[in-house]
Amino acid sequence: MYQVDLPPDPKEVAAIEARRNQEREQQSRFFNVRTRVMGVDVEALNNQVEERKLQEATERSKEAAYGTNQVRYDLVAQMLEKEQAERTRRLAKKVQNFREQRQKLRNRCELDFWNSNQLWREFPAYLGDNAPYYGQASLQCFSGEDLERATYLRMQQEQFQYSLERQLQEQQQARVDENCAGKRGPPGVT
Repeated sequence: MYQVDLPPDPKEVAAIEARRNQEREQQSRFFNVRTRVMGVDVEALNNQVEERKLQEATERSKEAAYGTNQVRYDLVAQMLEKEQAERTRRLAKKVQNFREQRQKLRNRCELDFWNSNQLWREFPAYLGDNAPYYGQASLQCFSGEDLERATYLRMQQEQFQYSLERQLQEQQQARVDENCAGKRGPPGVT
């Protein structure tokens, strides 16, 4: 039924023998005091140094590539800014030309806030409430606006001078009365 006495497989036998030889070599290295070196594995360290140098060189090349890209992007950004500025300048010039050609002063109906003398040139001075070109709702006479302002100011100044002179006369009269009263003596004594 089962065959117990089979010859071993030659591949398995070779693998087992290779493992045994590897273990014997390892043991001979560990237990041989003369050949055993304790401490640093110089070859591994040299490999690490080489790997580090290679890594730094690749990083430097990447940074240089990024730097050239950054310079290129900066140049492109400056060109775009100049182009945008030129575009806005051209647009402003076109708008100004349009305003000069199509929106002339004689064609405008609205008030120009930048020209404060425009109203005074278009309409004559306020001549009174009975002027023919002013209607009831035209609101041409505002508070503080007066045609006879100069005469009013002159009259006001004359009134001020008159009241000032009167006050001075009253003060002088009061001093004269005091002096007269002081010369007569105190009242009730004769």
